[in-house]
Amino acid sequence: MASEIPKNVANPAIYRKAKAKMKRKFDVTPSAYSSGYLVQEYKRMGGKYKGASGGEVTLDPIKSDLDKDGKLSKYEKKRGTAIAKSMAKQAKGMRNGGTVMVQSRGCGAIMPGKQKRTRVPRS
Repeated sequence: MASEIPKNVANPAIYRKAKAKMKRKFDVTPSAYSSGYLVQEYKRMGGKYKGASGGEVTLDPIKSDLDKDGKLSKYEKKRGTAIAKSMAKQAKGMRNGGTVMVQSRGCGAIMPGKQKRTRVPRS
């Protein structure tokens, strides 16, 4: 049924209010615009979603130890965590394959339609 509240909604009362506001504003529901409006309005009213907040990033202590003394300094921990987050974000974006923009060489700007793209297949 379309009127059910999703399981990941933390504040059902606020969600119902946002949904009623969305139904008054849009004639056609569900649609991409109305669904986006619903989420925006729910968050604007103070609603939260429960569940996964982004995934765990694991720090590799061996790779993070820059001076090879066996101890991780504050800087090494921070740097290692930042690198791990960046790599996880890159991997997430390319999970199902995608297109990578390759920077073209030459003088002057290159139109986006003329830039070279490398297709990364699904693995």
